[in-house]
Amino acid sequence: MAIEAILDLEQLEVDIYRGGAFQPPGGYLQRTFGGHVAGQSLVSAVRTVDPSFHVHSLHGYFLRPGDADHPTVYLVERVRDGGSFCTRRVSAVQHGQTIFTMSASFQIEQFGLEHQDTAPVTPEPTELPSTRGEGFFDYTGFAQFAEWDVRFVPQDELNHLPGKAAQQQVWFRHIDPLPDDPVLHICALAYMSDLTLLGCAQVNEPELHDELMIASLDHALWFMRPFRADEWLLYDQSSPSAAGGRALCQGRIYNRDGAMVASVVQEGLTRFKRGHQR
Repeated sequence: MAIEAILDLEQLEVDIYRGGAFQPPGGYLQRTFGGHVAGQSLVSAVRTVDPSFHVHSLHGYFLRPGDADHPTVYLVERVRDGGSFCTRRVSAVQHGQTIFTMSASFQIEQFGLEHQDTAPVTPEPTELPSTRGEGFFDYTGFAQFAEWDVRFVPQDELNHLPGKAAQQQVWFRHIDPLPDDPVLHICALAYMSDLTLLGCAQVNEPELHDELMIASLDHALWFMRPFRADEWLLYDQSSPSAAGGRALCQGRIYNRDGAMVASVVQEGLTRFKRGHQR
């Protein structure tokens, strides 16, 4: 299913929207991809905000597994409308239960201090093998990502920083040109920001992947500068801590010119399955 179709919601009533489900042939998805729900939640919030306001942050909690075979209803609460900022709260509902909640903040265009950390040195995406093809998508179990080109920087080519517990770098872009609508690119990034981040916590012990229960618990995303999701973006990731069956992961997203366009923080479930012995 194309990203435009995933993010195209149906309005049911004032501040109530419905997003379609995605279940690929064979029906192998056990739960809805977290980025699917987060992206649709953001679309529903954007629909209730004056176009002069642009989203700059979102904070979400994954409360229950989503049903990949059924659509999701999004209930938007207009928390505040101010002169410079406005806030929306979204509840994603399936089968009468809330599966995800999100708060999103919007700001009119303003100017102030400007600085950023230097983008990391990394191989160019065109120098890396593409993960497009059945191998990668069979492994992840998400055929909807076939419209994205995702390229991992090999661990032996990554500039490992002293003191960093776990690091990972991923280039990605939408393969086909997308419409010029900035909202579509922002919501597409929210969608993709959940795909590889939690995997950063597992790079040191990949052999344990099948022994773990893995799921996103919460997700925070800040948008800093304009970008296009159909141009290469570098997802520079680290996992500073994993303990108690949970892992904290952080990501900074840069465009190919080195501008930091977004920042992400996520906590995920990474506990051993019942019966595991280590």
